[in-house]
Amino acid sequence: MKKRIVFLGLALSLFVAGATARPAKKKQAKTLSTLEMITKVNDHYQATHSPEVRSFWDDAAYYTGNMEAYKMTGNARYLEYSDKWARHNDWKGAKAADPSTWKYRTYGEGQDYVLFGDWQICFQTYLDMYQMNPDPYKIARAKEVMTRECIMPQNDFWWWADALYMVMPVMTKMYKATGDKMYLDKLYANFCFADSLMYDKDEHLYYRDGKYIYPKHKSYNGKKDFWARGDGWVLAGLAKVLTDMPVRYEHRQFFVDRFKSLAAAVAKCQQKEGYWTRSVLDADHADGPETSGTAFFTYGLLWGMNHGYLDKATYTPVVEKAWKYLTQTALQPDGSVGYVQPIGEKAIRGQKLTAKNTANFGTGAFLLAACEKLRFDEQSAGAFNYDKAVKVTVSNPSSELRNELVELDAKTIFNRLGISGGRQFIVRNSLKQEVPYQLTHDGKILVEVDLRPGFTSQLFISKGIPAVYENTCYGRRYPERLDDMAWENDRAAYRAYGPALQKRGEKSFGYDVWTKNTPDLVCEERYHTEELMNREANILRKTDKAAADSVIHEHSYHLDHGNGLDAYAVGPTLGCGTPAILTPAGDINMPYCYRDYEILDNGPLRFTVSLTYNPTTINGDTAVVEHRIISLDKGSNYNKSTVWYDGLTKNVDFAAGIVLHEADTKSVVCAPKYILYADPTDRPADHGFQNFNAVVSPAEQVTTTTKMLDKPQGDYAGHALCIVKNARPDAKHTYYFGSAWSKYDCRSLDEWKLRTESLLKAIATPLSVTIE
Repeated sequence: MKKRIVFLGLALSLFVAGATARPAKKKQAKTLSTLEMITKVNDHYQATHSPEVRSFWDDAAYYTGNMEAYKMTGNARYLEYSDKWARHNDWKGAKAADPSTWKYRTYGEGQDYVLFGDWQICFQTYLDMYQMNPDPYKIARAKEVMTRECIMPQNDFWWWADALYMVMPVMTKMYKATGDKMYLDKLYANFCFADSLMYDKDEHLYYRDGKYIYPKHKSYNGKKDFWARGDGWVLAGLAKVLTDMPVRYEHRQFFVDRFKSLAAAVAKCQQKEGYWTRSVLDADHADGPETSGTAFFTYGLLWGMNHGYLDKATYTPVVEKAWKYLTQTALQPDGSVGYVQPIGEKAIRGQKLTAKNTANFGTGAFLLAACEKLRFDEQSAGAFNYDKAVKVTVSNPSSELRNELVELDAKTIFNRLGISGGRQFIVRNSLKQEVPYQLTHDGKILVEVDLRPGFTSQLFISKGIPAVYENTCYGRRYPERLDDMAWENDRAAYRAYGPALQKRGEKSFGYDVWTKNTPDLVCEERYHTEELMNREANILRKTDKAAADSVIHEHSYHLDHGNGLDAYAVGPTLGCGTPAILTPAGDINMPYCYRDYEILDNGPLRFTVSLTYNPTTINGDTAVVEHRIISLDKGSNYNKSTVWYDGLTKNVDFAAGIVLHEADTKSVVCAPKYILYADPTDRPADHGFQNFNAVVSPAEQVTTTTKMLDKPQGDYAGHALCIVKNARPDAKHTYYFGSAWSKYDCRSLDEWKLRTESLLKAIATPLSVTIE
């Protein structure tokens, strides 16, 4: 199923434009901020392109820009888009299995060109995603391929300029992921070869490859022919390398020197209109503007100024002219980026470009430049400044220890810092340590605090580029498992069943619970292992059923292999905390699987998803559509859920419930504001542990009760329910549901009751936040 795309961006005005080879300057009805441009361009691209494309260089170059846009904005849709692309390609580039067949010395798009750089740029995005969710399988192919390259004696892998963008950043990211210095050393050796082949020591520019070296090859006017996009690849690649390369690496200065000399040479070649022509020293060779080279140059120059390598007085005028071209000529009214030279390797005489010449890699280059421009304009790439920092004081007025997330109004912080938005700031605690934060879809900044009773804590917020934080909350749709929507934090994991399961006819209605006894995220690895296990078992089952059963026994997530399992029986019930409307007779209108979804927040500190359900008939009202928004925070045993319905015309009894199983119908607590249950699991005689479940309704007047079946259906004996009687049809219902495992963070039902009552106290007595 393809999810419905929902746009959360600002309403954006249209440009008035013409599209000619030498375009006239366009005027905008509304001037967009740089942050709005980033959103406009990326939203347009993703609305008009599928992520299910190959991992070759052109598409992969777009994803480097998409990941930069995600790092800047925190927009969960951008991360999901990259994730879909990575999974479509199995986290691989070229897929040939036998290393003895791997090629690189000539251009090739076949699956045997594994060592060819155009098939390796995809690893940049995989490594970026691994940094947030470090599941080993995501970079297993990258490690296999790049390690193979490192141990080979050859160093002639990068024989064309493009490779310096495609692969050099992979090497530094591999070092960050593994700590193995061999990736840096191979990077240096390979770059020395490329530099000796393509670098012109007089012009300080790079030829595209050996075919274009002067005087063997000349431009139209007999000059040296340096291709704009080729040198753009190099400058941008050097910027990305220096971002990740350790400051103390012994060969770092060589890369710095090349970056600075190339930047100086590039600046001299700019046309008065702000762009660079495709043959940078000979405007007549292929006249007119070109966007991809211009955007990569703009990104590199901005990065150099932002990080102190380039003099601002010298390069700011260059960048301002380039940015004017990119935003007033290249950027189109619909958000597309035009005047991009099509795929090729040189400046082509007579080739005319128009606004309709768009390309994936051109959009990626624009996004890179725009993110750096935002940092440059708002001076957010500098050192943390305590004198200008916004001070936030958080106080605990309660009598209990509090560990939770506080919400700061993002606009207030942005205004105090003098930024337009985005992740352009760093948060530090009173010990001057950087602490993770998250921007949310509803305009909040989340920060985790620990406070003793009656104590206060201070946070300091200043402009800066934050670290990339490892996720403690994360979720996604799993089409490989019938469209499960699964999410988790450091306490437990949950899933809601999807349309593929409903289409198959399986009766599973409620929320499922997965136990875990580690703060690490486990869902990605469990689903991945389950998928591989099922493939192997299905093959073995044809010839050796015992071997197939053994594979399942060793790998199934229905057994505990050290960090928890799926031991919860849902079936045709409400599972753990699912909402429903009761019939006039008091029976449960069981909801089926979600129809559409949108992930609104996706880590590092909160996961939020919006689920929409198929129209159904409830109590005589037809075409009733249910909506749910579910969020889960780091450190919390409880999801927050808000539910409402379209199409209801009369008052109803709204409920949220927990399934009770036949093996234990006594371990139930029905209190005024909550229901609790010590679930015996799906195999109580074998497991011996309990899974504690809860529904908590702090804001509404609820009736809590059990509703048992006259006769158990399988092991389903009934439900415990929180019921809102006679609720208005337009009402929104907010409650909490959650779980804890007796082998991890909660040992008894009494302890679970105390924890639930602490939640109610915390909701009633929120932490006090003061922004100074």
